[in-house]
Amino acid sequence: MTIYERIKARRKELELSADTVAEALGVSRATVYRYESQDIEKLPTTVLESLSKVLRCSPGYLMGWEDTPNFTYKEEFSLSDLEKNIIRKFRTLKNGERAMFLRTIGVEDTEKGESAKMA
Repeated sequence: MTIYERIKARRKELELSADTVAEALGVSRATVYRYESQDIEKLPTTVLESLSKVLRCSPGYLMGWEDTPNFTYKEEFSLSDLEKNIIRKFRTLKNGERAMFLRTIGVEDTEKGESAKMA
């Protein structure tokens, strides 16, 4: 599998749109498609490193030197005051309220057992 095929496959595996990847990289959707279709023959190392962070894998995986993604980057981001307040409020909700809130925003509760313990 080529680097271009790996980029596309990994993006699809993570269910990321080209728009999402483009926004994270600060490029256009067309540029992401060009990364995936070999229109850009030589990807700069800075692009490769940024892509690997967005695609949660190592640059070596994208290059084909490793067989598994081996994600080693920590997601570094900060929360806005609004996001912090939403999280605080969510933590005070009872299970039924949490379920309704998650349905409203279209998020599946993958920690159902955990949320029951926390309530």
